[in-house]
Amino acid sequence: MVKKERDDMMMECVQIVDVPVHWVHEGEKRLDAGFYGQDVIKARVLLEKVSQHVKTERLIDLVDDMFMPALKITIPFYDRGEDYLTQSEVEFFLPKARKKVNVNKIENIDRWRVKSGYLLISQSGTIGRITIATKYLEQFIISPNPIRVIINENLIGYIYAFLSSWIGQALIKSPQYGITVKHILPHHLYNIPIPRIPDLEEEINQKILEAHKLREEAQKLLLKAEEMIYSELGLPKIDEDDVEYFGGELGRLVKAFEVKTSELDYRLDASYHVPILRKIKEYLSSSRYRLTRLGGVIDGIFIPTRFKRPYVKNPDNGLPFLQGAHIPMIKPMDVKYIWKGMKNIEKILLKKHWVLMTRSGTVGRIGFVSDYLDGWTASEHILRIVIKDEINAGYIVAFLNSPYGEHQIKGKKYGAVVDEIAEQDTSLIEAIDILLPDKNIQDKIGSLVIEAYNKKDKANQIEEEAIKELEQTLMKIAEGQK
Repeated sequence: MVKKERDDMMMECVQIVDVPVHWVHEGEKRLDAGFYGQDVIKARVLLEKVSQHVKTERLIDLVDDMFMPALKITIPFYDRGEDYLTQSEVEFFLPKARKKVNVNKIENIDRWRVKSGYLLISQSGTIGRITIATKYLEQFIISPNPIRVIINENLIGYIYAFLSSWIGQALIKSPQYGITVKHILPHHLYNIPIPRIPDLEEEINQKILEAHKLREEAQKLLLKAEEMIYSELGLPKIDEDDVEYFGGELGRLVKAFEVKTSELDYRLDASYHVPILRKIKEYLSSSRYRLTRLGGVIDGIFIPTRFKRPYVKNPDNGLPFLQGAHIPMIKPMDVKYIWKGMKNIEKILLKKHWVLMTRSGTVGRIGFVSDYLDGWTASEHILRIVIKDEINAGYIVAFLNSPYGEHQIKGKKYGAVVDEIAEQDTSLIEAIDILLPDKNIQDKIGSLVIEAYNKKDKANQIEEEAIKELEQTLMKIAEGQK
């Protein structure tokens, strides 16, 4: 290989940029290369050009408050207390608390709560993910991880869109620090310049608020559907306190229980035999509706074989790729695109009204292929469940998402380091017990679920269009076209 070709290849692998010396002297006088990445420089240059045409203001001057409730604190988790959500759970479509905290053992606990309309910005791990808190989140204690930003309603949507754009994301991530786990702090965001464009502000703000409203409506529909699983099917709500453990209260602390050898079913893993599964079987068997297996209402369950993932940067050359982490999200974040010309790409396409289930890592997260996701591609770590035409797929989603489905799915998983389910044999999933009520009841519950997913997807489309419009307008202003 000649020297010039080798040098060209090296240049593609290594980013070499010139940085004005006054950028180094500004702020924290950072010398780490990531602070001056190409995307950061591109964003800063763009905003300097924009500032020649329109007024810009610091983010801190436009918000009512920006804070984290605590830093580097050990959180006291208990079996009883108030429901607690982690940063990742805050980003879910309908998060369910897995942990509880004793609020009496946390100082300034009111600072941990959020209200609808707060901006929540992740400050560690995956930096810069932004969520507008919905009314639903007000009932939880929220992890101290996300930075809370309180903004006037007239600006919240516009600032959210700007910070979610590639420009805002570059500026949010540039000051991150840390070796193993990256972090930012509220003061790192203070000086982010926000272009003030009154007409555009109002338009973008209204679009984002419309998307926020649709998400809140979608969450209410899912909650109503879950409540109807109990009311329409005559099922009691499942409570761990009703479960008997071996050894009384001490046994409850460690969740000790007995299993007869005749019930082992060749499985020695504890999750397969937890007592709550017996309660579920008891409740389902006593229902007035037909108890059947999931395998009886489906045309098939399948996953594509493992495949190489040729990602493309230009969305026009690819198809959006759904990963397992996206399944529970209120909006898919950091979506990648698979090259349209990939061999056998039709085998990884999703089809309308399929039910999706994650099968490795975090097992059993349930999704639904709405009109919007029809034609997307998806990872081989996601099971595709094809529901029979005469069965309402939305009802199946509601049942599997309920505790009656969730506990059963968790009981089927296996694996030591990484949990798995149904990689080779789908009979474990097909054996899940479900109730099959009359079609009119299926439709009452299922229509709520389908409408909820359509509202969520409509919100994501509106938001995506608003952010793209903002990015394009700023580019035109920088070029002197507006």
